Amino acid sequence: MLLDTTAEEPDSIKAAFRNGYERLFDRQWPIWIGGLLLGMGNVLLFAFDRPWTVSNGVRNWGDWFFNQIGVIQMNVLPPTLFTSSVLCFGMIIGSLVAALLGRQFRVRMAPARELFKGLLGGVLMGIGASLAFGCNIGGFFSAISALSMAGVVMMVGLMVGAFVGLKLLIWEIEYLPATSWGVRQVPNRDDMSGVPSRAQPISGLLVLLLCIIVIFTYDSFDYSVSGGFMLFGLLVGIVMQRTRFCFVRAFRDPFMTGDAEATKAVALAVIISVTGFTILKWTDLRSWDVSVLPGFWIGSLMGGIIFGIGMSLSGGCASGTIWRAGEGQVKLWVTLVTFALSTSYFRDWLVASGLRAKLGTELFLPDVIGWKMALIIIIAIMLFWYLMAVWNEVSKKLVVV
Repeated sequence: MLLDTTAEEPDSIKAAFRNGYERLFDRQWPIWIGGLLLGMGNVLLFAFDRPWTVSNGVRNWGDWFFNQIGVIQMNVLPPTLFTSSVLCFGMIIGSLVAALLGRQFRVRMAPARELFKGLLGGVLMGIGASLAFGCNIGGFFSAISALSMAGVVMMVGLMVGAFVGLKLLIWEIEYLPATSWGVRQVPNRDDMSGVPSRAQPISGLLVLLLCIIVIFTYDSFDYSVSGGFMLFGLLVGIVMQRTRFCFVRAFRDPFMTGDAEATKAVALAVIISVTGFTILKWTDLRSWDVSVLPGFWIGSLMGGIIFGIGMSLSGGCASGTIWRAGEGQVKLWVTLVTFALSTSYFRDWLVASGLRAKLGTELFLPDVIGWKMALIIIIAIMLFWYLMAVWNEVSKKLVVV
C-alpha cells in the first residue's frame, strides 16, 4: 500500500525550515552515519595535518596543570595552542552545541558510587593510554588505520578489558546493595544556568557563533592549523552527540546485550579510514611512520586491557567521555579530569623510569606483507568483527549478562 505523503509536505518556508530542523536536531541520527562521517573525517584530518587523537590533547591539560604547580618540569605548550588540545575543546563545544540545539542539554548529577567509578575509570584510562601510546582513538582507531600492528593488538586488549569491566559491573550489581554509597535518583536541571529548555536552541546558536569567531581569530593570528583542528573537533562533537557514537558500546554491548549497532559502525569507520590512510601513505602524500606506534605488543595489549576496564567503569572512552561531558554529564567530567591527570603523571613516570622504551616496538604491516596485503588484512579483520557481531546479535552466544 502506498503511503500518502502529501500531508507531510510543508505549506510554507517556515514549516519547511522547522521540518529540516527537526530532522537534524530533534531526532537521533543513525549510528552508522557517525561511522561513515568519522571515518571520512579522520582521513581528511590526516590529509590536512595528522590523524585524530584524543589522549594527546587531554594529556596536554594534565602536563600544563602539573607544570603550573611545579610537580613536573617540562616545556609545555598552552592548551589553547596545542593542536590536539584545541581539537578536544572543539569536541566539547560541538557536543554542547548539538545538545543545546536539540534541547537535550542537562547537568546530569550522579550518585557517589557512580562518581567514584568515573574517577577510577579515568585513572585506569590514563594508565592504559600511557602504556599503549594512545587511547581508543590514537592507539586503536588511528593506529589501525595507519596499518600499525599496535592498533590491532590494542583492539584485542580493548575487547578483553571491556569483558573484564562488564564482569566487574555485574559483580557490583549482584553483591553491592543499591542503597550503598548514597545511590539514589538525583533530579536533573535544565542546564547549568537555569535557562528554560525552549531557550536552548538560541543558546546553541550563540555558542556556535562564538566558536566560529574563535576559529577565525586563530587564523588571523597565523594559527590556521589550530583553527582547523578546532573546526574538526566542533564537527566531530556534533556528529558524535547526534549519533550517540560510542566505542564503549562497540566493545561492550556484544557481551552485555548482543546489540551490534555500535560495533558495525566502528568497523565501518575503520574500513573507510584505513583505505584513505593507505592511499595517502602509499602515494607518499603523507609519511609512512605517522601513527605507527612503538607499543607492539606488550604496551598495546596491556594498555588496551587496562583502558578497556576503565572505559567500562566510567561509561565513556576518551572520545565518548568528551562528548558526554559536553552535554552535561557530571560523572564524565570527573572521568575527564582524572584521565588528564593520570595520563600525564603516569607517562612522565614511564619516561623517567626508562620503562616506556621497553613497552614494545614499531611494526608497520606493509614492511612485512606489502601494501596490498596489509590493507586486505585490516579490512578482513573488520569484516570478521562485523560478521561475528551480527552472528552474536542473533545467537546471543557471547552474552554474559
